[in-house]
Amino acid sequence: MKNFFVAVSAAVALGFTASYSWAEPVLPQPVVPQVLQDKPAFDTEKARDEAVQKAWEFLKSKYNQASPPDDKKGTLSGWGPKSFNIPYTAMVLQGLFGTKVWDVNNEMIRDSVNFLVENQESTGAFSYAPLSIMPKAKGMRAVYITAICAQLFVDLNAADGPFKGKLTNNIALARDYLKQSQVGNAEGPAPDYKEGQVGYGGWAYSKEEVDESVKAKGKPPSNMSTSTFAIDALKACGVKEDDPMWAAALKFLKRNQNAGEVQEEGFEAMATVKGEDGSTQRKPLKMAEKDSPDHGGAIYSEETSMVEDHKKNADGTVTLFSYGSMTYNLLRAYMFAGLKKDSIPVKLAYGWIQRNYTVEKVPGFRNEKDFEMGLYYYYMSMSRSLKAWGDDTVEEAERGLQHNWREDIVKALQTRQKADGSWVNDKSDRWQENSGVLCTAYALDALRHTRK
Repeated sequence: MKNFFVAVSAAVALGFTASYSWAEPVLPQPVVPQVLQDKPAFDTEKARDEAVQKAWEFLKSKYNQASPPDDKKGTLSGWGPKSFNIPYTAMVLQGLFGTKVWDVNNEMIRDSVNFLVENQESTGAFSYAPLSIMPKAKGMRAVYITAICAQLFVDLNAADGPFKGKLTNNIALARDYLKQSQVGNAEGPAPDYKEGQVGYGGWAYSKEEVDESVKAKGKPPSNMSTSTFAIDALKACGVKEDDPMWAAALKFLKRNQNAGEVQEEGFEAMATVKGEDGSTQRKPLKMAEKDSPDHGGAIYSEETSMVEDHKKNADGTVTLFSYGSMTYNLLRAYMFAGLKKDSIPVKLAYGWIQRNYTVEKVPGFRNEKDFEMGLYYYYMSMSRSLKAWGDDTVEEAERGLQHNWREDIVKALQTRQKADGSWVNDKSDRWQENSGVLCTAYALDALRHTRK
């Protein structure tokens, strides 16, 4: 019996050993998580250069294209001397300057710069079209256009090339026109305009229209868009920090910030709004309080916003809605006018931007049909302002996100660029954004300011 058990034990042992000697059993394999491969980093510089090159091919096809008489919105207008369109020409050149396609000796670029120089008026201003072609254009959008040309001339005057050092006088003339156009300037058209009135310290579309508007309506059409263009140019022209112009500008800027705590005591503004019956009504304006989503942002003027609708307050006042384009303008204008990052107005404006950061639409609009109204202007304003702010990212604290704004803007514009190299607003034709040349100029300016 003992030998039997020994034999069985030996057989079992032999069989066990043999089973592992000849074939490994198939066992379930543990699931090993795959190591996710990092996506290649987005090459912002390469994408930007490619987009600019494509845009240049489009713009070359629009060079010297004149707008037909029935094209009231400038949709078909091109750029260049024979287009007779001074603002589009200046904006295209501004967007191209400093890119890899910029060549001041290129005939199109050189002749376009000369076209601008030749059409500066004795006042220092630039109007919408050459006065020899269109005399009625005198003063038309002159603050906007003079501001664009002044910034371009500052760049050209400092850069190597045929215009280096030759535009100093042109810049001084443009600077003086812009300073005199500020509402309340002692040498301007409304020198006695009171500080406590709406529009003081801001800029209207042109110096020429201010006096007429004050006489006819009792107030100038100062607004945040024109004012910021003027401030951009005056900063570029080197207006000194102690110039009284800046103090007056700050008064205007603060009155356009949708924040009750920055408003001066005694200042009153009246908003024009639609009543429930559809009638137009004038209501006292009250700026947003701290619990409002509009708090810290900006409106278009002390009495208007481009966002439809408004909030009706229990005390009979109304509060208008802030939106992205003017809030970015406000942030940049504050800094150029001398406010520091830790000042209350600047922190409030930047706080609104952090809470409303997006490149998918213009933030602040409530109605979906308006989400892309002025979208390419928004990209330009956003890029200019964040470049001036100086940080590489925008922190969205509520969601714990850090936004690489340069990459986001380049990606958004790369996605929206048409096959022919242009950009055009397919969702809204407001403010001439159905023009491929204008939107492309805006996009190029936005791309320009994404460069470090």
